[in-house]
This record gives sequence, C-alpha cells and structure tokens, in this order.
Amino acid sequence: MPNIALTNRIMQIHLSSWRYFAFLTLPPLGIAFNSAYSLQSVLLLILFFISHYFCWRLWLDERLFLLLDNEGDLASFDEGMAYLWPMKQDKTRTLAERWLGARRLFRRAMFATLALWAVALITLLYPS
Repeated sequence: MPNIALTNRIMQIHLSSWRYFAFLTLPPLGIAFNSAYSLQSVLLLILFFISHYFCWRLWLDERLFLLLDNEGDLASFDEGMAYLWPMKQDKTRTLAERWLGARRLFRRAMFATLALWAVALITLLYPS
C-alpha cells in the first residue's frame, strides 16, 4: 500500500513541470513564425497548441491534486467537479485511478513536446 500523502506530493511535483513544458514550446514557436506560410509552420502551430493544451491540463491537475490532498473527500470532490465537467453519476474514482490518469497526461505532454521539437528540427534542417 503506497503512502498516500507522499504519492500525492510526488504527483504534484511532477505535474508542476508544466512550466518547463510550456517554456520548451517557445523556441519551436519562433521557428514557426520564421517559416511562415509553409506546411511545417502550420504543423508546428498545431503541435504548439496541442502541447499547451496538455500544459493547461497539467496545471489544472496540479491544483486539483493539491485540493484533494487538503480535502481528502473524493465523493465531494467529484460532486464539485460534476458542476463544471460532465461525468458519470455515482462513480467516484479512486486515488490510484486518478494517479494513473495524471501519469497518462504527463506522458502525453512529454510526447507532444518531443513531437513539436522533432518537427522544429526537421524544419530547420530541411526548410521548404
């Protein structure tokens, strides 16, 4: 059985890396604006927005895990979230399920940022 408080803190620390992901998207954005009106530029902008969507989700999850850590009542938390986001009623997720979702989100943010950089490097090496 994992230490819940420690695991929550570890999750919050990793989720707070959204700042670094957001910062790492800025150089490819400059490359996109430098190669305006090209297919690579459009692809870079799409990947930039996808990466920033994941950054926003990491930021949101960081704050929500902090709230969960302070409150601790999963059913009340889900009830509050249901006011804003549609979700299945009478289904409270466990902390382990939430941690798994946060881990998936973290990996998606990482892969989106890596894809953005790969396209940026290809754009620099093979300009159109």
